[in-house]
Amino acid sequence: MRKSYLRRVLIAFDQLLNVVFLNGSEHQTISGRVGYKALTTGKKRWCCAEKIINTLFFLDKDHCKSSIYSPKEKDKDK
Repeated sequence: MRKSYLRRVLIAFDQLLNVVFLNGSEHQTISGRVGYKALTTGKKRWCCAEKIINTLFFLDKDHCKSSIYSPKEKDKDK
Protein backbone atom coordinates (compact mmCIF):
# COMPACT_ATOMS: atom_id res chain seq x y z
CA MET A 1 0.00 0.00 0.00
CA ARG A 2 1.31 3.45 -0.90
CA LYS A 3 2.01 5.90 1.85
CA SER A 4 -0.27 8.87 1.90
CA TYR A 5 0.93 12.09 0.34
CA LEU A 6 0.98 13.93 3.68
CA ARG A 7 2.99 11.17 5.36
CA ARG A 8 5.59 11.23 2.56
CA VAL A 9 5.87 15.02 2.84
CA LEU A 10 6.34 14.80 6.62
CA ILE A 11 9.06 12.14 6.22
CA ALA A 12 10.82 14.28 3.61
CA PHE A 13 10.67 17.28 5.96
CA ASP A 14 12.05 15.13 8.79
CA GLN A 15 14.94 14.05 6.56
CA LEU A 16 15.60 17.69 5.61
CA LEU A 17 15.76 18.69 9.29
CA ASN A 18 18.17 15.81 9.91
CA VAL A 19 20.51 17.14 7.21
CA VAL A 20 20.24 20.82 8.20
CA PHE A 21 20.46 20.54 11.99
CA LEU A 22 22.30 17.25 12.63
CA ASN A 23 24.46 17.09 9.49
CA GLY A 24 22.96 13.64 8.91
CA SER A 25 22.24 11.59 5.82
CA GLU A 26 19.52 12.76 3.47
CA HIS A 27 18.12 9.22 3.52
CA GLN A 28 17.63 9.06 7.28
CA THR A 29 15.08 10.61 9.61
CA ILE A 30 15.96 12.27 12.89
CA SER A 31 14.60 9.25 14.78
CA GLY A 32 16.79 6.91 12.75
CA ARG A 33 19.90 8.99 13.34
CA VAL A 34 19.24 9.31 17.06
CA GLY A 35 18.56 5.58 17.34
CA TYR A 36 21.76 4.74 15.47
CA LYS A 37 23.90 7.10 17.54
CA ALA A 38 22.40 5.89 20.84
CA LEU A 39 23.02 2.28 19.80
CA THR A 40 26.57 2.73 18.51
CA THR A 41 28.03 5.42 20.77
CA GLY A 42 26.04 5.08 23.98
CA LYS A 43 26.63 8.77 24.67
CA LYS A 44 24.28 10.34 27.18
CA ARG A 45 22.97 13.04 24.82
CA TRP A 46 21.92 10.51 22.17
CA CYS A 47 20.37 8.18 24.76
CA CYS A 48 18.41 11.08 26.30
CA ALA A 49 17.23 12.21 22.87
CA GLU A 50 16.18 8.63 22.13
CA LYS A 51 14.13 8.46 25.35
CA ILE A 52 12.40 11.75 24.51
CA ILE A 53 11.54 10.70 20.95
CA ASN A 54 10.41 7.23 22.06
CA THR A 55 8.14 8.90 24.63
CA LEU A 56 6.59 11.09 21.92
CA PHE A 57 6.00 8.02 19.74
CA PHE A 58 4.85 5.79 22.61
CA LEU A 59 2.61 3.69 20.35
CA ASP A 60 5.66 2.49 18.38
CA LYS A 61 7.81 0.39 20.73
CA ASP A 62 11.52 1.32 20.33
CA HIS A 63 10.64 3.89 17.67
CA CYS A 64 14.19 5.17 17.22
CA LYS A 65 15.77 1.74 16.85
CA SER A 66 13.09 0.62 14.41
CA SER A 67 13.67 3.84 12.41
CA ILE A 68 17.34 3.05 11.80
CA TYR A 69 16.49 0.87 8.83
CA SER A 70 14.85 2.11 5.65
CA PRO A 71 11.44 0.70 4.70
CA LYS A 72 13.09 -1.34 1.91
CA GLU A 73 15.45 -2.98 4.41
CA LYS A 74 12.51 -3.72 6.76
CA ASP A 75 10.66 -5.45 3.90
CA LYS A 76 13.66 -7.74 3.28
CA ASP A 77 13.39 -9.07 6.84
CA LYS A 78 9.76 -10.18 6.34
